[in-house]
Amino acid sequence: MEKLMIILRSFLQLFLLAITTLAVITNSHGASVGKSHEPFIGQNPLIGSWQLVSGAYLNDKNQWIDYRDLNLTAIKVISKTHFSFTTMKLESAVQTFWAAGTGKYQLTKQHYIEFPTLNSFNVKQGESFKFSYHIDGNEWHTKRYEGGQLSEKEVWKKLD
Repeated sequence: MEKLMIILRSFLQLFLLAITTLAVITNSHGASVGKSHEPFIGQNPLIGSWQLVSGAYLNDKNQWIDYRDLNLTAIKVISKTHFSFTTMKLESAVQTFWAAGTGKYQLTKQHYIEFPTLNSFNVKQGESFKFSYHIDGNEWHTKRYEGGQLSEKEVWKKLD
């Protein structure tokens, strides 16, 4: 019975990844590039697939939690107008679902802003996550602040 549950959980995780990726690929309206204070001009450097290299977040006890300590791995796909990501956690040599999200985004010279519409972490419709960012070669570095305090930082590596 336990093996069946692992197989069903793996199938559900792959199904969620396929659905969120399909939403990114097929939906071509809604998000905008450059509708903020300083519009992004030129070719969007984020379009493509990205793999999480490292990251950390500030928990509710004001302690930094490193993604490596959680054994997290993630892929994020960025289209012209949408993003989608799935994050998995390695536990006892088995990947288990951690989080997924998809939605629209905006890109300016200084900020990448996600507006999740489907997600596994109970973000309400209309809420957003605003990241400062910079591109360094094939790496995308992001930082998110809450109340003026750094709350999350990630590094992603371009896959394509």
